[in-house]
Amino acid sequence: MKKLIITALFALSIFYSQTAFAQWNDFLLNGSNQNKAELTTNKAATIKWDKTEYDFGNVKQNNPQKVEYTFENTGDKPILITKAEASCGCTKLTYDQKPIMPGQKGSISTVFDAKEEGLFQKSITVFLSLDAPNDVYELKLTGTVVK
Repeated sequence: MKKLIITALFALSIFYSQTAFAQWNDFLLNGSNQNKAELTTNKAATIKWDKTEYDFGNVKQNNPQKVEYTFENTGDKPILITKAEASCGCTKLTYDQKPIMPGQKGSISTVFDAKEEGLFQKSITVFLSLDAPNDVYELKLTGTVVK
């Protein structure tokens, strides 16, 4: 009898943990918050990029190219760039380390080291602290390195 009770309790604990995990996973992935108390205010952080893609055209080999991506905080909350990663070591990044307040502009500067001849397509993944649906952005650099 004791063994049966322990087995039943074990099965119930697995069922409840799987159900709780599924609900939490659904909330995180789908933002499902229907019929639940809101944890945030109506204020949101939003961002507007001046551009997210830049085509250098033809670039002379061994002539590093710089481009700056700027954005504006068009929301009601501060925005912080938590991390920015280039798709390769040939692109160096610098970005604002302080919060960008509502109405202010921020930027990410890139320097592409044009050493390899031929077409290139590089990307920069930007991670932001936003209380909004999109907190990861991809910026693109394209062109052709010529002699």
